[in-house]
Amino acid sequence: MEGIKIERILDFLNDIKHKGGRFFIEAEGKPGAMNKFIDEYNRKHTPAITINSEGIIVLKDDANKWALELRLYVPIAPPADIAHLFGGNRIYKTEYSYRLNDNSIIRELFNNNCKIGLN
Repeated sequence: MEGIKIERILDFLNDIKHKGGRFFIEAEGKPGAMNKFIDEYNRKHTPAITINSEGIIVLKDDANKWALELRLYVPIAPPADIAHLFGGNRIYKTEYSYRLNDNSIIRELFNNNCKIGLN
């Protein structure tokens, strides 16, 4: 079931790109979690990223966050069969109307040639 979900999300993202659109992936976390993520990402994916790369948001150590959060932002409504994975997005990154918050799905997107930042 998980593989089918990833395939459907990838199909949706490819449709966005084929129609001239873009989507955005970001990582947000405290310095320790972010450094660990960057090291892991750079071991597995290219191009390499740094703390200053697009899509990297480093919070202060006293931020009220428990762990790293990965988010996918898309400009159009997802298809009905995967729409339940997305929420509306009206305040932050308003050029993207929908947001997916799921670290495991987004890590799979990285494994399928998506990257941190603008895609």
